Amino acid sequence: MPKFKGFKVIVMLCLVAFLFCGCNNFRLSSSIDDLISPISPSGDNAGVQSAVDEYCKGGYSIKIPATGKYTTSFILKDIDGDKISEAVAFYEPSNKIGTISMAIIKKSGDKWSVVSNIEGTATDVNSVDFCDFNNDGKMEIIVCWSVVSKLTGTSINVYSQNENNGAYSLQAVSKAITGSDFICVDVNDDGVKDLLVFATGTSSENPRAELYSFETGKRELIGETRLDSTITSYESIKYAKTDEGTSVYADALCGDGSSMVTEFIYWSDYYNSIISPFYSYSTGRTKSTVRSSLTTCRDIDGDGVIEIPKDASNKKQASEITTQNWVSYGNTVLSHKCYSLACKRDGYILVVGDDDFSKIKASYDSEKRKLELTNKKNNKKAIEIITLINSSYSENDPKYEDYSLVMKNSGFVYLAKADSSSGIDINIKKLRDMIKVY
Repeated sequence: MPKFKGFKVIVMLCLVAFLFCGCNNFRLSSSIDDLISPISPSGDNAGVQSAVDEYCKGGYSIKIPATGKYTTSFILKDIDGDKISEAVAFYEPSNKIGTISMAIIKKSGDKWSVVSNIEGTATDVNSVDFCDFNNDGKMEIIVCWSVVSKLTGTSINVYSQNENNGAYSLQAVSKAITGSDFICVDVNDDGVKDLLVFATGTSSENPRAELYSFETGKRELIGETRLDSTITSYESIKYAKTDEGTSVYADALCGDGSSMVTEFIYWSDYYNSIISPFYSYSTGRTKSTVRSSLTTCRDIDGDGVIEIPKDASNKKQASEITTQNWVSYGNTVLSHKCYSLACKRDGYILVVGDDDFSKIKASYDSEKRKLELTNKKNNKKAIEIITLINSSYSENDPKYEDYSLVMKNSGFVYLAKADSSSGIDINIKKLRDMIKVY
């Protein structure tokens, strides 16, 4: 037996030795990006990688944006309006560890080549997006960088494309904007999209939102508003049409780390600026939309309108379960739409009708990952939902013969059973409509 253990050690040492030799460009990455980059790309990705290989002869590591819509090694998108996809790649040169650059790669015939490069001073890339800010048919590139200077934080750059006498170039439209997140949106409904930037606070400044126009090819601040003073980061930003026109919903974490606030923002012709109507300048808070659960706003009931979750006062629920009162904006006020129960640990929200919400109480078994809803009047169990890892579930398992599958998501399955004799009018068919991803 000792000889066998020694053999395993030798095998492990050989594997480690293999990793550190046989590939001239191999090195340990400063992040995990190398581990999730494709090992053997094919098609256009292979051509793009060959172009970056040729451009960075000293070696490099591909960097992947941490968040946002574009989180792949190479981003293929038609950014210049010629109906042919270009590629955008972020990378860390081996001779400049700790700085991230951005390359634009174009295809001519069958060959890809780097046509422009932005040498970065950032340590990482948070997100990237593309938007035509001046309706010239070409996309501007918006990058949120992680930067290290006197203060560690994030900054946002907008880059424009230029082509003179067949020579392509990329350049920053202006100096970087201090901010931690952004969205491209036509918030003033003038037919041209602008850049809405969100910043967290400092010791001397409140968190804020700033609206920038790039319609003339230059940066112009056209609106700004203060936001809740406790905001530390932004979790979700989306927009939709409301009574006020195009409106933005920004969900943000508060300083305690366990509560969330939604900033509702729209353009006011009266003030000729963006405003956050529920923000109080006297208190520095947006108390109307603060809640204890980390549930983000969404169209929870499928009516085409985004709703905001507020805390629902229901004291008889299990500690693992939070309750929400979903409200929507209209006629300058927030009005009730529906209720829900949320289980963050198991990743689902259960939308409940007003009448049933007042009748039920919830209990939760954390070991079995089981939620039970009981009729408070007769103490009869109305609904039971259990959460299982997909790989551990078989529909032929006799343990689950009384359950029905109501949802699948991210490697989990959700099984449920309902008792119509409980006095709560919810069946399996209704449950499939009621249950939502957290």
